[in-house]
Amino acid sequence: MPILSDDQLAALLAESRITAISVDTSIFDQKRLQLNSASMQALAGLKDRPFDFLLSGTVAKEVLTHLEKAAAEALQSAKKSIGKALFAFETNQPEREALLAQISGGRTPLEASNQRWDKYIKDTGCEVLNDTDLVSIATIFDGYFSGEPPFGSGGKKAEFPDALALNALERVAVERNIGILVISKDGDWKEFCEKSSRLYLVPEIERALSLITNAPLGLRTTISTWLQEGEDSLVELQSDISAEVERLEFTANAHPTHGEVELYTWAGELKSLEWPGEDEIDFIELPETGDKEILRVVVSLPLSLVVKVPVELSFSIWDSVDKESLGMGGRMIEVDEELEVRTTVTLDVHCFGTEDEEVVFVESELDSLYHEIELGEVDVYDLQDLFDVNEEN
Repeated sequence: MPILSDDQLAALLAESRITAISVDTSIFDQKRLQLNSASMQALAGLKDRPFDFLLSGTVAKEVLTHLEKAAAEALQSAKKSIGKALFAFETNQPEREALLAQISGGRTPLEASNQRWDKYIKDTGCEVLNDTDLVSIATIFDGYFSGEPPFGSGGKKAEFPDALALNALERVAVERNIGILVISKDGDWKEFCEKSSRLYLVPEIERALSLITNAPLGLRTTISTWLQEGEDSLVELQSDISAEVERLEFTANAHPTHGEVELYTWAGELKSLEWPGEDEIDFIELPETGDKEILRVVVSLPLSLVVKVPVELSFSIWDSVDKESLGMGGRMIEVDEELEVRTTVTLDVHCFGTEDEEVVFVESELDSLYHEIELGEVDVYDLQDLFDVNEEN
C-alpha cells in the first residue's frame, strides 16, 4: 500500500494492528554503528510494552560485518598513530603492541564486534529471524525474474540480501497476523513496502519511536513552549549542547592550487542553533503511567546548528631533485559549518497539567559525532589579505 502518513500510522498503532518494529542496515550505518546512542538504546524500552523488536537475520549479519570492519579500521588507525607518537617521543616502553593489547583487551575485531552485538541484542530484547528458514529460494528467484521490488531491473547483486530480509519480515507478519514498522532510508525497501499490506515504512527511527510512545498532545505543547520561551533550564540545555559541539570530531578535505596540503581541525564553537517546531519533536521514551508527580521523558530534537571550526592549512611541494617535501608555509582559516543534527534530551516534567507545571533539564546527547568539511580549492595565500595589502600601499 502507499506510504502512510503519521496520523494513519498512529491510528493503526492505536488499534494494535501494528505491533512490531524492524530496522534496516542503512539505519545502523546512518547512526555510525553507535549501538549505545540514545535513539538505538531507546528500542530497549519496547521490552516493557506489548511491542516486538524484530530483526532480519540478513540485516544482523550485515551489521555485524560492518562492526567488524569498523573495529579493524580503528585498530589499524590506532596502530599507525601510536607508532608515530612512540617514534616522535623516542619512547621504548610501553611498546606499541602492549598499548594495542590494552586498547583491544586482547580481542580480535571479530571477537569485539560479536561481544558488542550480542550485548545489544540482549539489552533490546531483539528477536533475530532465521531468514533462510522463512523464505524459499523459489520466492527470491521468482521476484528477481519478474522484476518485483526490491529487484527493480534486477541489475544489482545487493538486492538479493534485501529481498531475503524483506520477504522474511513479510512472512513473519503474515504468520503472526501483525503489522511491522520498517525503519529504512533505502529506496528498494520503500518500493517493497509500498506493495506490502503488512510492512509500513518510516524513514527515521526517532519518528517511529515517537509514534509508538504516542505522547499526549498537552505534553508535546509543554515541551514546545519550554523550547521557545527560554527558561533557566533551557539555558542549561543550550550550554550542554555547546559543550558537546566542542567535542565533535571534524575532518576537512581540500584541493590545493599548488603542491600538497595537510589539514588539521580544531574544536568547534557553537555560534547559533535553531529549535524545532512542535510537530518535529519526537518522544522516544515515556513513563508507563502519566499520573506521577514527575514525568521522566526522553525526546529527540532535530537541530540546525552553525558551528565555527578553525582549520589549519599546511602547504608543501615535492622536490623531485632532493627527494624531499619542502614546506611552503601555512595559515589558519575559520569555517562556519552548517550542521543538521539530532540531540536526544532527557527531561523531568513536574506537576504536568497543573498551574505548577515545570520542565527541568536532566541531560542531552548529540547523535552525530563526526562531520566532514569540504573546503574546495585552497591557495597558499589568502587572496583577500593580498587585496588588503595592495589597498594599503
